[in-house]
Amino acid sequence: MFRNLLSSRLIQAGLAFFVIVVWGSLLYSWHAQRTTENEFGKRPQAVSLIENKQATSTAPVDFQTEGVVNTPEENTDIETMVEETEALENETFDLSDTFLPDDMGSEEKVPADFPETPEGFPMTPIWDDDMFPNYQKGDMHDHEMIDRVLIKLWNQGDHDFINGFLDFDNGRVYPLYPDTLYVSWKKRTVRSPDKPPRTIRVPSTLLGTHDRNFTLEEMHIIGLEASYPEIKFVEKHTAGYDPETFLTADEK
Repeated sequence: MFRNLLSSRLIQAGLAFFVIVVWGSLLYSWHAQRTTENEFGKRPQAVSLIENKQATSTAPVDFQTEGVVNTPEENTDIETMVEETEALENETFDLSDTFLPDDMGSEEKVPADFPETPEGFPMTPIWDDDMFPNYQKGDMHDHEMIDRVLIKLWNQGDHDFINGFLDFDNGRVYPLYPDTLYVSWKKRTVRSPDKPPRTIRVPSTLLGTHDRNFTLEEMHIIGLEASYPEIKFVEKHTAGYDPETFLTADEK
């Protein structure tokens, strides 16, 4: 029966087809392997070409135009230009003083010419006050003028004042004493039934340290001078010190 099967043409054709398929598969596998080996075998050559290309690009090249030859003199000029260019690139320029005036190169503070505080002086000058540790000349001009005037008065022998005041209306400094009032006066006529009319001076402004509250009668009827003989009433407009004139008087 098995022989009958092998003698059948259909079976023979099937076996032949099977052999052809197997042979074809083996042939394709062999061809694919060869192709892969050839491709992988060429990759080192590609890497070598890249390395050669890189080596070539970094190698020094002598560019010459056809018919033109670089002479030694020309090569020297080119080398000099390259050296000068590199020197300019590496040189650092300091432009800090180029566009600044000569007096702005370094900031220097003007030394303060504050007078020394005399021993026994009743106040602390503004430039020595701990509340203003960075005080500079002119920061508080009004207070500074008071202190300067009073220190000069103290050095001249006047030790009776207890403070000072700067009048903004006339710019004058008034040393304040415990027994003195600076007064601006005006005249007033006082009339009474049993006395003839009389003219007295009454204050329009008062400046001082006197702590008494003056009554209307004391100021306008009796008069301050008559009520307080122990107080010196000084004409305000003739008293006081002009700082600019007083402080520079000895310099002229």
